[in-house]
Amino acid sequence: MEILYIILIVLLTGLLAVFGYRLTILYKSRSELTRQLAEKSATAESIATELHRLQESAPGKTVDKTHELQAEIKEHGKLDLSLKKALKRAEEANFLKNAFLSNISHEIRTPLNNIIGFSSLLEAEISLLENKELFDYARAISESGDRLLHLLNNIIDMSRIEANDMQLTLKPCNVNAIVGTATQLFIFKANEQKLKLNFIANEVPEALADEKSLTNVLSAIIENAVKYTEKGFVNISTEFLSEQDEVSIRIKDTGIGIDEAFLPTLFDPFRHDTTGYTKESQGAGLGLPLAKSLIELMQGHITIESDRGTGTVVTVFLKVQSTKQPKPSPKEIERKQKAKSMQGLDVFIVEDDLMNKMVLYEMTKRLGTVVSAANGDETLRVIENALSEGKVFDIMLFDINLPPPWDGTRLMHEIRKKWKEYKTIPFVAQTAYAMAGDKEKLLESGFDDYIAKPINQQELYSIIKNQLNKF
Repeated sequence: MEILYIILIVLLTGLLAVFGYRLTILYKSRSELTRQLAEKSATAESIATELHRLQESAPGKTVDKTHELQAEIKEHGKLDLSLKKALKRAEEANFLKNAFLSNISHEIRTPLNNIIGFSSLLEAEISLLENKELFDYARAISESGDRLLHLLNNIIDMSRIEANDMQLTLKPCNVNAIVGTATQLFIFKANEQKLKLNFIANEVPEALADEKSLTNVLSAIIENAVKYTEKGFVNISTEFLSEQDEVSIRIKDTGIGIDEAFLPTLFDPFRHDTTGYTKESQGAGLGLPLAKSLIELMQGHITIESDRGTGTVVTVFLKVQSTKQPKPSPKEIERKQKAKSMQGLDVFIVEDDLMNKMVLYEMTKRLGTVVSAANGDETLRVIENALSEGKVFDIMLFDINLPPPWDGTRLMHEIRKKWKEYKTIPFVAQTAYAMAGDKEKLLESGFDDYIAKPINQQELYSIIKNQLNKF
């Protein structure tokens, strides 16, 4: 069984490596065509301006010069048309690439969800058996799956940003809570490397951000800081800059640092400080470019200071914005109390894939009572029976692809239309579709949140907790 998992992981790794290479070629060709087109357009404009000047200043003496310049303009016009056609072909290729990534992303995420989910469950079970060798196998499968998922997500996000199709939901967020959550993910890794990982949470106001994207950005930065620091510390701190009306998040490490010559190109996709196969050059080179783009979409900015051999300081700046929250109802207070303890919840799962249903059940069973259904008709029967006993579920996790005639969106609308009790219950879409616009379409259709397969347990818990706190 372990051999089958490893073979599958190797195949997926190879496939994603091809994606990365193809994307690199596409990004470079588009950028070069755009640059050439801009240069030729500027040259043609300059020639036209010179021609007009000469005709006005000395019309009788510049007839030959006029013909010469007109011929040159005509030639530049042909070249300009050629470059425009090439740019159009590149844009069409980019569209086809996005469509291809959308489909292949779904096909990869579905089995990857099972690999990561079951390997995580295997780790837990094998640890109880105290079999270190099998535990290491399970952990290797899980870590490889996580790396594949991380690369897939980065490629998709960069594709969406390149296509100007990345939309974030900005709202006032508790910065210290988000930074604390991201920091906790790397406590174990820092302890393994005998590093001091410190979080200094100063008093700061809420800042404008997309909570999930900010968590991903900070996780990527902290992961790099821990990964490339062999000894010393990684300090993370927050501060309110009253004069700029900003909150800063500072991550300082005592790691290997970055060459000064590389700093100007640090935010270019697929670039590395070093080349070759050393530890320093591992990775796809998408982390920092993606972080910069996401922070700018949140109306913030990011700076990096570094010297080779002395460490790096990365600082994220976010705008401050505060709003008054309405007073919660008794039912909302009860749900928030459940969210705080993350216990005693009634969770409802709609999933037609048996393996995915098993994974979700194992992930959520310690939250309380878990009930599941495989299709729309069964879902409606279960909810109706539960209501007859006075029971309303606290959180609804719906797969989008369900057996006909239902899909997750239609089923969610039917439930809210039929039973008023569910108008204030959070519905979370869980799907293998995670390309440009998928999340926005689902949120616009009425879902309260969205999680892409393969599902990460901590991310799922965070979404459930946030949603219960909202209602």
